[in-house]
Amino acid sequence: MIYFVINLKQNMKWILLLGLMLSTLASEANTIRIFSISADAWARPRSGQMVPQLDAVRQAINYWETGTNAAIMLSYPGEDSGEIWAAELRDWLVSLGIPSDKIILAPGFQAEDQINILVGSKQELNQ
Repeated sequence: MIYFVINLKQNMKWILLLGLMLSTLASEANTIRIFSISADAWARPRSGQMVPQLDAVRQAINYWETGTNAAIMLSYPGEDSGEIWAAELRDWLVSLGIPSDKIILAPGFQAEDQINILVGSKQELNQ
């Protein structure tokens, strides 16, 4: 009986430790946020004042700045115009202070009329 009580206490410590580890992992998971730019919004003449005022760009940069190992993925339509759009957006993000090695281009997004800016940890974005 004494062994059972001691063993139960040890097991409870392990259960609590496991619960703590799982809650820590859960709090780190799903940190990806998605911000979208429509083709109509991007079709406006772009300038150094206009691009940072786009809600999606401003919110993505603000969220990127809160992460310690944050990266940005540009998910764009998988056609030539989508690739040009993503490359131009990447250049704008670099000019706004995002290091180019923190930006990942990902072709094949299905909607032809928008580009998504995904912000999260590099590990999550690469999955």
